[in-house]
Amino acid sequence: MLSNIAQYIYKKLSILIIMDYKNDSKSKILNELEDSTSGLTITQLAKEVEIHRNTVSKYLGILEAEGLVKKKEIGKALLYISTKRKYLRRNMVNSFIQALLHALKDNYPNGEETFKNVGRNLLDYFEFSLGDAYTQAFEKIKKNSNSETYLELFREFYNSFDFFQDDLDISLMELSSHKVRYRIKNSDFLDNSEDFLYYFYIVCGITEGIYLQGLDINISCNVEDINILKNKKESYIDISLELQ
Repeated sequence: MLSNIAQYIYKKLSILIIMDYKNDSKSKILNELEDSTSGLTITQLAKEVEIHRNTVSKYLGILEAEGLVKKKEIGKALLYISTKRKYLRRNMVNSFIQALLHALKDNYPNGEETFKNVGRNLLDYFEFSLGDAYTQAFEKIKKNSNSETYLELFREFYNSFDFFQDDLDISLMELSSHKVRYRIKNSDFLDNSEDFLYYFYIVCGITEGIYLQGLDINISCNVEDINILKNKKESYIDISLELQ
């Protein structure tokens, strides 16, 4: 009798251990794919998670059936990609934006005001997620009649819609009751060329829209000065905000 009970418990424990191993292996594979920016082959996955490639292949089939993974043919290789990837391919996206800005500059010279309007119109179709902290800051400032506080807010939220750079250098150069001027340095769009400057006119349009939508305040946001040097870190652009 005791022997039968022991065998039963042993079988149940074995099943639980196997299930736990399966779930752990499946999670490892999924986590690795979620952290990958461009997808991984079965061989790469097997190496990263230290599981035999046949086992990896089996779980990839399960994950694909569950809609958590998709595969893509690159030549003779099969890349597996998580449908819930955590990261964009920053360099590729940034390179595409720079190429687009260069083409726009070539095809639409002297189009600074046009691209300010593009920035304003972007807010009609794309919601910039400023996050709870910024939303709370907007609500707090709405109750503050100090115009300088309104103008200083730009430095706080600028990084939230400059999607790919959180290491910008933004300095306050001038502040009065109706106008502020900031200097932006170390931007990828100031990289030894004037080809990408339309980006900042788009930013000015976005900024005007955010102030209007978030604070119900009309401001004029403009590019004041541009200095492009060989050293990207020393290049800068001055942007002003003026209450209307």
